[in-house]
Amino acid sequence: MTQPGSGYRGRFAPSPTGDLHLGSLAAAAASYLHARQAGGEWLVRIEDIDPPREVPGSADSILRTLEALEFEWDREVRRQSSRFPAYLACGERLFATAEAYYCRCSRQQIRALSAEDRYPGTCRNKHLTAGDAALRLRVSDGKTTFKDGLCGTISRRIAETDGDFVIVRRDGLPAYHLAVVVDDADQGVTDIVRGADLLDSTPLHICLQQRLGLPVPRYWHIPLVTNAAGEKLSKATGAEAIDDRQPSGEVLRVLRLLGLQPPDELLRSRPRELWQWAIQRWNIDRLAAEASAISRSD
Repeated sequence: MTQPGSGYRGRFAPSPTGDLHLGSLAAAAASYLHARQAGGEWLVRIEDIDPPREVPGSADSILRTLEALEFEWDREVRRQSSRFPAYLACGERLFATAEAYYCRCSRQQIRALSAEDRYPGTCRNKHLTAGDAALRLRVSDGKTTFKDGLCGTISRRIAETDGDFVIVRRDGLPAYHLAVVVDDADQGVTDIVRGADLLDSTPLHICLQQRLGLPVPRYWHIPLVTNAAGEKLSKATGAEAIDDRQPSGEVLRVLRLLGLQPPDELLRSRPRELWQWAIQRWNIDRLAAEASAISRSD
């Protein structure tokens, strides 16, 4: 368990691809409880860097739901769409030091060359310049290793599993991996509590943090919330939006999902009172004993 103390800063960073659902609420609640129990700050960031995938109005909908459930965040909400120059400047810095290079390979071409979708380094030594090209990080051999607060020690040979990965897309938009590490560093995030679906992305993030000389936060990947078919709850699997007309009921539901059982006398309480009760009793370590997914609890 993280011990109380100053300097802790966590965050919840949803992408505006739909309304807040139980799976994303579980990640928000776990990161919120962990930050508040540590006596630290909790930030909210909207990761709106992929316009083709975004649902109009969903960013505001997510924030309204968080407000209805009486989450309290520190500092102004950051929207990544206002930060493109900062991300692209980091990409150019890596290109200038030959740690990144431009690539014109299409996904179809990569699949034809690699059954595992691992980029084979086709454009590594072509010395291409910007213009209808993606920017890839030049990955070195060796392991990237980190200790996850719930999953234990994780090691990955990125050169073998992913190859040189994209940090600026062919359409000129910053890739998720680049934007997230730049903002986590810029916002002083020390601890990241998020869903296990992002566990595989973490070695890539740490690789980028090291290349850019950025601090590496502590990571905690919580089990996923799944539907009756064992699928991760998401818009694609028909996850229902959180009902912000019944905020206390939704808070009770997510607390139970995370292993907390508020007593009967709190069942009619406001969300803020439920959060305060939960902060005093939160222990993220209990999630380590869970299976790879938390079963959905209706």
